[in-house]
Amino acid sequence: MKPVRQKKVLGIAMGERSLLAAEVVAGADRPQVARLAEMVYPDGISLFQPTELAKAVAHFLKDNHFVSRSAVIGIPLKWLVVKSKEVPPTDDATVAQLLRLEAEAEFSTELKDLVYDFAGDPVAGGASRTVLLTATPKKYIDAIESLCDAARLGLLAITPSAMALGAMTGSSLEREVLVLAVGSGGSELSSQRRSSATAIHSLRSAASQAPFISELRRAVSTVPAADGPREMVLWDDAGLDAGRLGEQLGVNVRAGELSAFGIDAGAAGVNGQGAKYAAAVALALSAMGETGPAIDFLHSRLAPPRQHRIPRWAYLAAAAVVLLIILGIYAYSDLANQQQLVNDKNAQIAREQSQVDAARDFVSKESLAEYWHAGDPRYMACLRDLDEVIPEDGQTYATSLDIKAQTPPLSSLGSQSSAVPTPSADDERILFVALQGHTGNVESVTALADRMNRDPARFKNVKIGPETKVPRTQEWLFSITYGYVPPKTSEPAAQPTR
Repeated sequence: MKPVRQKKVLGIAMGERSLLAAEVVAGADRPQVARLAEMVYPDGISLFQPTELAKAVAHFLKDNHFVSRSAVIGIPLKWLVVKSKEVPPTDDATVAQLLRLEAEAEFSTELKDLVYDFAGDPVAGGASRTVLLTATPKKYIDAIESLCDAARLGLLAITPSAMALGAMTGSSLEREVLVLAVGSGGSELSSQRRSSATAIHSLRSAASQAPFISELRRAVSTVPAADGPREMVLWDDAGLDAGRLGEQLGVNVRAGELSAFGIDAGAAGVNGQGAKYAAAVALALSAMGETGPAIDFLHSRLAPPRQHRIPRWAYLAAAAVVLLIILGIYAYSDLANQQQLVNDKNAQIAREQSQVDAARDFVSKESLAEYWHAGDPRYMACLRDLDEVIPEDGQTYATSLDIKAQTPPLSSLGSQSSAVPTPSADDERILFVALQGHTGNVESVTALADRMNRDPARFKNVKIGPETKVPRTQEWLFSITYGYVPPKTSEPAAQPTR
């Protein structure tokens, strides 16, 4: 993507029934917001009547004294399809080649004529990274280009409004943050690692707060946890209270301000409506930087390469291919015979496959039974002692149990180092157990851990994981990990007191 740095830019955040416009001018000190305005589409006119809508947009820009004709157009997240992709540690050009081959396979075959692009953290070190592979129907891009042509606007870029707003908010705070934009037509959430988006979600309108809060809580729970306390910046045009929203979500929520972008918005007469136009301002600012927006469907890095005229050598190569085809005809009969031999061998393999499957199933069962043999029944002892400490309260039960043998520490060369104590036979019999389950309240989880701690000879390093409440059933999901020391063969299992 080539830089699109501009001195005077018009940011237009498109919606299904209206658009928001912001004109930003580069100043000697800092950028200035010159004008802000909203346009509601005339009745019966939408983006898919670009000629009629262009006339209304031209009058709107003239009536509100917008001067710039260089525009960055933002589209809502509901027009996008997004998927996360893990890519190897390589440059964006190589990543683009890889994603171009996989893009159509990543999305539903019912979606036709898509325009693709991707965004993610810059490559750093030798670790793989996750990028957001995005796609939008080409009909939206074509309609926006027709609209700008008819309205005599120079189109610089087409990008998701939420990603432009998230990038501006995250880069101004220089840390991981959630960015929520709430408008009359819908809401959009992005998870930011500074200027890079790690996840984006299109949400319903906040008009009905109960369903909106429930959907928002689910979206927040799917976002990867931040390094520190989770924080959300709210750009609100629906009358939400940031403090109340933070209590409902369990995160720190504060209202966003345009001044955080390092701009002067005094000349635009914001009058408390800065949050409403934040996305439009962020779109304009994205074209005033050195790199441009992270996603640009107008100059997609995943666009098919341009077709070039066929050079002379290609004709010679084609003639050689024709000659090879002629020679291949003569070899076809021999190839058919060899194919028949392959088919016969495949049929023989298919007939013997049932015997192979039966042998594999037998080996699998024998391998599993090896852990439960009578000479060292430590897994059975682990289950028995765990059953003893779980209370019979009718509400605490296990949903998952993972028992593994503890691996003795080894040196980097694969042999036991002198710096690492040689494990005893008893140490090698210790099991590592991860228990997950449901219960009625968090006190039952603490009580279960206390019961384990009363028998340190059997239960070591008991640790309680995070608890999560299930709103539908009012139950708590919990997890406990511990080390289990099985009794020796001659030693009877301990009977903890309930």
